[in-house]
Amino acid sequence: MVDPLTVATEMIRANKVLRSLAGQEIDTITINSLDAEDAPFLALVISKLSPMIGNLLERKIIHILDREVDHGMRWVRQDPGFPDALLVDGLGNSAEAGYEVKAWYALSTELTGRFRESLNLLAPRNVRVVIVAWCMSHVVYGVPQIIDVMTVGGAEVASSRDVHYWNPPSYLTVEPGDTTLRTRNLQQTNVNGYRLQDVTDTQEIEALALVAERGGRRLLPSSPDAQLLAQQLMANYPYRLDTNFAKIDRVDNPNIEQFKADVLNRRMRDKTMKQWVQLLKGLSSERASVREHCEEVMKAIYDGL
Repeated sequence: MVDPLTVATEMIRANKVLRSLAGQEIDTITINSLDAEDAPFLALVISKLSPMIGNLLERKIIHILDREVDHGMRWVRQDPGFPDALLVDGLGNSAEAGYEVKAWYALSTELTGRFRESLNLLAPRNVRVVIVAWCMSHVVYGVPQIIDVMTVGGAEVASSRDVHYWNPPSYLTVEPGDTTLRTRNLQQTNVNGYRLQDVTDTQEIEALALVAERGGRRLLPSSPDAQLLAQQLMANYPYRLDTNFAKIDRVDNPNIEQFKADVLNRRMRDKTMKQWVQLLKGLSSERASVREHCEEVMKAIYDGL
């Protein structure tokens, strides 16, 4: 077993290394554009690079962290697997520590990555979420550039998520069952969100009474009592799986919210990131005056001004 103090020391070092990535370029990808008329199109599609940027960042992070790791440990990438970057000992045994990497294109409407890992499974592990905010060096073309990096405890994010969503009987967060006896690729570790569907007035009164009796809204969402309540509600009333569940942008974690605000207030050229978001939207505006103003701003970038 890897010494917990050694693991904690390595994670502190890794956090410092990851934060130092701010300002670096991801030069594996280059978007060339010679004409400002390309800007409206590029503004709409650049965000689609985020999954690729995320994969490149996973490789980059593993490479950088593994260069100076000591105590006989090393960093390995898990694809697929959780977390993306895993700390292991010299024999390849997991140290139960690592990073889940989320890339955020800072000029998009929201941080679209999801975090669905169970709080119960995260509690004994030292897993952190690393969010890397990026944009293109010339706003809509050039080379992807890292604006800023933050790390936050995975258990903290999971707790914020569960508290934000848990609202029985209207909304339930359901923990994965015990699948430890299954092979690794069949084990379930993700929490799911379920919305209550249309019910009769009588059913709604019954459901609310059951929740009040069990103290449902005061329960820790991942606790056995809360999960038993969720099972009873789902057995008696219609629920639908929420496919939008667990987007990081919506979990109301204070550290992530502060990071988002800091990034959006960061200046690039002569504008904040928040202002660039509005300007890129303006390129597709139906109002000619707004569209023409935004086009002039982009033309200046192409002209090197």
